[in-house]
Amino acid sequence: MVFKRIRDFTTATIHEWIDNLEDPMMMLKQYVRDMEAEIEKAERAVAKQKAMADKFQRQADEARKMAAKRAGQAQLAVEAGEEDLARQALHSKLQYEEQVNEYEALFEDAEVQQQELMKKLIEMKERYQLLKDHKHAMAAKAQAVKTKEAMTDTFAKLDCERLMNSFSRIEEKILEMQHRTTLRDTNDSYAVRMTKLEHQEAVEKELNKLKA
Repeated sequence: MVFKRIRDFTTATIHEWIDNLEDPMMMLKQYVRDMEAEIEKAERAVAKQKAMADKFQRQADEARKMAAKRAGQAQLAVEAGEEDLARQALHSKLQYEEQVNEYEALFEDAEVQQQELMKKLIEMKERYQLLKDHKHAMAAKAQAVKTKEAMTDTFAKLDCERLMNSFSRIEEKILEMQHRTTLRDTNDSYAVRMTKLEHQEAVEKELNKLKA
């Protein structure tokens, strides 16, 4: 369980991961927090395993010291002619030697497990750092996918034909207004010329009367 999330993440493809995202940045940050919690659990497991290995080693050392002590006591008992006491000391010595073997075996097993956990923890931290280094790029890719999808949906909902028809009607209206303006300018110019011509005729008539 400690290494499951990081393993699942590294075996999944980026596209499969993005497909399940609703808010990429928020979910990515949450995933990073979850990984941090798993790393903390792994660190505690390594520390606990190391403490256990150290304890077995201390117990083996203590049992070894006691075995040596009993051997010395047995020697003193023999020299003193106390064979029964020597036998008891030797019996205790053998028991401590058995404990030494047991604790050493337990220590070796705990040491192997500690090394395995440490190796996995180092691997987890490396992958976690890799994720942190690339999280912004990954979030940007996810956001780009969402943006593209949103734009596609928006364009799909647009009524292009209606918009083009509206544009055509606006264009026709502008042309119509332009035509009316041009026609009005033409009519005004014609009226001005006709007025000038009428005035000239009237002036000529008055001039002829004066000459007569």
